[in-house]
Amino acid sequence: MNHGTARNQCSRADVAAFPASTIGVFADAFANMQDERHQADYAPDGKPCKSQVVQLIGEAEDAILALERETLQTRRAFAAYVLFRSR
Repeated sequence: MNHGTARNQCSRADVAAFPASTIGVFADAFANMQDERHQADYAPDGKPCKSQVVQLIGEAEDAILALERETLQTRRAFAAYVLFRSR
């Protein structure tokens, strides 16, 4: 999976077209986690403190649990959506 493509897809407004609102929540969390990772890796002052990391881990876990509660059909559709660029 290309994380850049997945992040861009998660940031698109049309992700809201998915019938399940948790898809949008997961997409927002994924894009945010990618931004945070990029900040930590490349910004000179981007190293988060332990409390920030703990909070981000909790947000990621919540988003994953919400996604896991969706139907298999919805999860597959979302997976296809993030794997392939929209035109």
